[in-house]
Amino acid sequence: MTAQPKQPLNIVLIGPPGAGKSTIAEALVRERDLASISTGQRLRAEVKARSALGRAVAPYLDKGDLAPDSLMDRLLRANLEALDPEQGFLLDGYPRTLHQARGFEGTLADFGRVLHAVLALDVSDDEVIRRLSGRRICEGAGEPFPVHIDDLASILRCQERGGHLVDRDDDRPEVVRQRLDVYHQQTQPLLEFYTFNGLLRHIDAHGPPAELARRALAALPPAGPPVSNEEK
Repeated sequence: MTAQPKQPLNIVLIGPPGAGKSTIAEALVRERDLASISTGQRLRAEVKARSALGRAVAPYLDKGDLAPDSLMDRLLRANLEALDPEQGFLLDGYPRTLHQARGFEGTLADFGRVLHAVLALDVSDDEVIRRLSGRRICEGAGEPFPVHIDDLASILRCQERGGHLVDRDDDRPEVVRQRLDVYHQQTQPLLEFYTFNGLLRHIDAHGPPAELARRALAALPPAGPPVSNEEK
């Protein structure tokens, strides 16, 4: 009897801004050979390139609001279409609303995929504001990466690579508060949705980056189950 191929591991990462998603994503992508899809980074790249999608989404990002579902669906489908069907993904930044989560199931089905786990990063609002008020982005040193002003080693690494630190408009205190309000109002219902579906796994996002990465790796399921006839 021929063994059925296993599904690639598909993971969603949920958490408020400043929860450490990029740090955790880097570790998970490296350790489990996943493709990283950060919708926030992809959207900002579109804005910087002044593409049609970027021009459409820029007013929402400037105000700290979520991009409309129609724009997010366009972005997500383009990324899934470019993905190797045998490679799993780590999706950061989508879905953010219950409506998006329900639609996401259909989108994955269109690409012959299923979701295996949702990692929810738990961190207080006060800690988020502290982190983001000191966050900068290192640009000009390859792929942009976040740096905190208290992290001298990362600042030196950025400078040694020829990069420079840039403030992000959506890290201003008033925008951060708006982003947190949006997160709590629209994203929290996802926790109940994915709890009901048996996919949610909580991760304590307080503490040093290495410890956060260890907790997230420990929470991951094994490789995806075999693809059933219904999933093909």
